[in-house]
Amino acid sequence: MVRQLRSPARKMIAAAAAAGCISLGLAATGGASASAATAPAKPFPAHVTYKVGVMPSASQSSRDAAVEKQYNSWKNTYLVKGCASNEYYVSTKGDDDAPNNGTVSEAQGYGMNIVPLMAGYDSSAQTEFNGLWQLVKDHKDADGLMEWQLDGKSCKYTDSGTPDSATDGDLDVGYGLVLADRQWGGYTADAKAWLASVYAHDVASDGHLKCEDDGPSTDTRPSDMMLDHLRAFAAYDTAHDWSKVVSRTEAVINEFTAKYSASAGLLSDFVVGANGTSPKPAPADYQESQPDNIVGYNSIRVPWHLGTDALVNGSTTAATAYRTAKLESACLKSLSGGNPAKVQPHVKLNCANGNVSGDTQAEEAGDSVGPAAMASGDQAWTDAIWKQLATNPFGDAYYGETIKTLVYIVMAGDYWSPAS
Repeated sequence: MVRQLRSPARKMIAAAAAAGCISLGLAATGGASASAATAPAKPFPAHVTYKVGVMPSASQSSRDAAVEKQYNSWKNTYLVKGCASNEYYVSTKGDDDAPNNGTVSEAQGYGMNIVPLMAGYDSSAQTEFNGLWQLVKDHKDADGLMEWQLDGKSCKYTDSGTPDSATDGDLDVGYGLVLADRQWGGYTADAKAWLASVYAHDVASDGHLKCEDDGPSTDTRPSDMMLDHLRAFAAYDTAHDWSKVVSRTEAVINEFTAKYSASAGLLSDFVVGANGTSPKPAPADYQESQPDNIVGYNSIRVPWHLGTDALVNGSTTAATAYRTAKLESACLKSLSGGNPAKVQPHVKLNCANGNVSGDTQAEEAGDSVGPAAMASGDQAWTDAIWKQLATNPFGDAYYGETIKTLVYIVMAGDYWSPAS
């Protein structure tokens, strides 16, 4: 299998190991979700007061306007009609993640998070969300989860072997359904059925997140550790023990960082031994060619996810995320001299640049630190990252621009939790 492909002109091509982790529906949408658009319950801009940290110094109105500008650009470039008239998908245009600018489940999940958060500004948001969800439902694997990679012309599964899913996409699709249910109503049955499938196939018996529905129960991928999503699932889907998933995810973070990155709080792209008390970095070429035993294009997303959890849930509830996000933010600020454009996409666990030949620049590496910088209370670092969001210094395409869109929403103060 080939997973998490990035533009070969600048980024490493990732060849997945046969037994390793991979990176990245159900019944017809019921109730109001299939009918005419419903007025959103929490229209953009949401203007959320986070529980910790600082906001960018820019005014709220200018932050909202920046998000709107970025959303317009993202939507016009990457949100496209699917192979059926009632489908939409998020194209991986520019990053070679799928043939013919197709989609991957990671991208589809991102879209299903972005679009409900922009409802109110985008009058077509519910129609677009339903189209994104329709494509997911039309491309399920044997476990009822989305096939991870689809061709852009045929929308057929395009990897070798038996179709399977990816945990990051599965989690984001689930979170998108919960957001949609809170925003418009009518998605409860679909959301709970989807979360039941995720719990059954992506959660190991001890509660840690696997990397895919058919993968081994010994491995995990830190970029899947979306603790704000997991906490929302615990509140929304009480039929499953999502609190156990939260606790085990936090334990893996704490056990790993205590031994391998105590001062920097960094997590390698892939972690093995997650089913015990001594998780450790995967071998360098375990899954992808980035290498996998340091921070790479997967784990650059960790400060975004953990910082967001800390912002939304606070320093007590999200104590592990808060502590780790602060450490990561401080490490990456120091390493880059406070210039987010100099945050490398490959960083060693001792907080040294990976200096991977020919691949030392990526917009999303610096952008992703934004929520962690905010949570840590570092005003100057937060403002520097906010300023970079308005640029694209290295010509990033789908991956960088989509992550930027989500980070923009968080940093603007317009990211709300469906559990609140």
